[in-house]
Amino acid sequence: MAVAESWTKKYFAEIMGTFVLVFLGDSFNAWAVAGPTGSGSFNPGLLGAGFFWGFAVTLAIYVAGSVSGAHLNPAVTLALAWRRGFPWSKVPGYVVSQVAGAFAAAAAVSFVWNGIIVAHEQAAKPIIDRAGSNGVETGLIFSANWPHPLLVGHTGNALTMDPWWRGAGTEIIITALLVMCILGIVEDRVPSAANLAPIAIGFVVAALVGLFAPIEMASLNPARDFGPRLWELLIGYGSNAIPGPNFNVWITTLMPLVGAPLGAFAYDTIIHQHLPAPVGPDTAVERAVPERARA
Repeated sequence: MAVAESWTKKYFAEIMGTFVLVFLGDSFNAWAVAGPTGSGSFNPGLLGAGFFWGFAVTLAIYVAGSVSGAHLNPAVTLALAWRRGFPWSKVPGYVVSQVAGAFAAAAAVSFVWNGIIVAHEQAAKPIIDRAGSNGVETGLIFSANWPHPLLVGHTGNALTMDPWWRGAGTEIIITALLVMCILGIVEDRVPSAANLAPIAIGFVVAALVGLFAPIEMASLNPARDFGPRLWELLIGYGSNAIPGPNFNVWITTLMPLVGAPLGAFAYDTIIHQHLPAPVGPDTAVERAVPERARA
């Protein structure tokens, strides 16, 4: 007798996988931003940011992949529903689970790192006021921001160098690239070592974060961005959390939802349809032919 598929287990796997992703990634942010500076201190730079976020993605996929497919990202779920037959009725459950996992991860980051974060805020000159004009300087520990407040800034000349349309366009392009790479990596009619897919996807994320973090912190993931923003509201960031300085939430939370479907469409149009045995909703299901009928 066939065993009924448990979507509840899939939802919990998405919560757990997204928790691992955001907890590890934001823990890196916490130490990189609020840790001690000077000789012998940890100074990872953008290369380190890319490496640690890519590592977080790899581990998160290994955690959840065998149960839920490890979407871990509403933009990926949206793209798979449109182009790969993922049930539309299950999209809300996946998205809520991903946001819940990211929210819980942000709370855990506060639990672990709050002493160091508060010490950094008090030592800064001027003191960092979470709800004030410079609150985003520690708010970036939890959520992505456009522009990167510590590398480019978030007022004056920073907005001239990195206007909203550049931030939005960058987020669309890099999320499209992420989805194109994911679809290519997991293509089941191309010979590959499936168990290495999480590592390959981690490398993709590492490259995108390492290269494009200055523009809008390479969000790539609405849940990774919005879930922690909800936690930030509870710990005093106010409008620095939602909608964010310069209303940046619409770039870092919403633009990946535009880029992911575009990436999936581009991949299917240019690559997928030309494979010898394409997969996905555009492929007819062949009936099994008994061995004796082929003789």
